[in-house]
Amino acid sequence: MAEPDRKFIYKTTAVKRYGLTPHQIDQAVEAGLLKNFKYVKNPHYGSGPRSLLLDEAELQGVLDKVRALPKYSEEELRRKRAYSERSRKAGRASFYCPLCQRKVRPLRTSYARDALLYGMISPEEAKIVAIVTHFRHVHTDYDEQRRQLLHVNSRSIEPLKDGKTIEAIELAKKCGLLPADFTKEEYDKIALKIKEMYGLY
Repeated sequence: MAEPDRKFIYKTTAVKRYGLTPHQIDQAVEAGLLKNFKYVKNPHYGSGPRSLLLDEAELQGVLDKVRALPKYSEEELRRKRAYSERSRKAGRASFYCPLCQRKVRPLRTSYARDALLYGMISPEEAKIVAIVTHFRHVHTDYDEQRRQLLHVNSRSIEPLKDGKTIEAIELAKKCGLLPADFTKEEYDKIALKIKEMYGLY
């Protein structure tokens, strides 16, 4: 008598359908809980790693045992903790912008965020930089004027940036986000720490 056709599903489908993690499935295969599996060429990325196909009926039979396996590897847990810590640090430099009416965090690609994460500047200093750069780029016409100057004369950009930084500081002070006596010189001291970290001075 011929064996009935088995229904195979991709590992990613099993993850979504049964609420498992990729690590749990990999552990189940390594531990021998899942014996009827095969690797096939990845249908989406020809040069990528092979895809794992699982016998769905077999998976359903040992589902409780697979769910009991650890959800994440030690490496994944370490990465999650590091990400959480970085996110928490960056969150300390966030502020509520009354003009945008939303919470603003330092951009992931910003030098200030990196300097904060590496301990080169304090959360308070990173917050000041985030406030000033947000106001300069979003609430002044700095970006538009900068684009126009790039076509004409790039030497004019630094004076423009200085002027728009002062404008941004004044606007942030009016919104109550910076102390009334905060000056551009204080901002420049913080910015210099960041520039030194990247060798941009």
